[in-house]
Amino acid sequence: MFFWRSLYLVQFIALLISFLFMGLTPSPEHYAPAFNDKIMHFSGYFIAAFSISFAYPKKIKSHNAVFLILFSIGIEIGQHFMPPRTFDFLDICANSAGVFVGLVIVNELKKNSLWFKKLLFLAE
Repeated sequence: MFFWRSLYLVQFIALLISFLFMGLTPSPEHYAPAFNDKIMHFSGYFIAAFSISFAYPKKIKSHNAVFLILFSIGIEIGQHFMPPRTFDFLDICANSAGVFVGLVIVNELKKNSLWFKKLLFLAE
C-alpha cells in the first residue's frame, strides 16, 4: 500500500509541475497541441481533482478544491507578468468547474463503489 500511495503522490506532484510549466511558459503551443482553451482548462483540472483524491484520499474534499483553485489562480496571476501571456478570469472559471465536477464524481464513486474505495485504499 505504501508503494501505491507514494506513486499517487508523485503523479500528483508531476501533474502540478506540468501545470506550472505549461501555465507559465511564454509559448505553450510549442509543447502541446492547441485545442479549445476552456475545454483544456476544464479537463486538466478535472483530472487534477481525481489526482489529488488519490494522493490525499482522506483529506476533506473542500480543502482539495480550495487548494486546486488557489493553485489555478496563482498560475493566472503569474501569467499577468509573463508577456505575451495574460490573466484570464474565464480560465479560472473553467478550472474551478473542472475541479468541482471531478470532486463530485470522486465523492459519488467513494460513496457508491466498493472497488473505487479499494482503489483509494479506503476499504479492506
